[in-house]
Amino acid sequence: MSQSTLNMVVSIAEILLFITLSVLAVYLIISLKKIVSSISKIEGEVIDMSNSLSPVIKDLSLVIEDVRVIVDKSKVQVSKIEIVTNELIEKANGIVRIISTVQNAGNSYVNNGLNFISAINKGTKTFINKIKHPSVNSLVEYTDD
Repeated sequence: MSQSTLNMVVSIAEILLFITLSVLAVYLIISLKKIVSSISKIEGEVIDMSNSLSPVIKDLSLVIEDVRVIVDKSKVQVSKIEIVTNELIEKANGIVRIISTVQNAGNSYVNNGLNFISAINKGTKTFINKIKHPSVNSLVEYTDD
């Protein structure tokens, strides 16, 4: 082959290479446009989600603040209940001590009273038994002679 044929083959190869590179460049540009379009769509959806989440986040912050207020009020109420409960326990313990003291004092009086009534009852029964059933030894017979 001659040099002119070789130059022509090289020129054709360069043209084919140039056309191939041009086609690839166009394909690359189209692909990049599709990628950019997809990214733009994703970005739009993210912005929409962000915009729709903003009110939710604001509402959530209000709810959180309300819950915080409720918790603070609950803590105050619980502390008041603890104070009242402790006072009630102290008063109940005092009442139990007073009742115990009264019961102990009353028990001694009741026991003494019961012992006294029991003694009178036994003495009365014995007296009535002696009157109803006089024994021979206890009676003295007097005769007029």
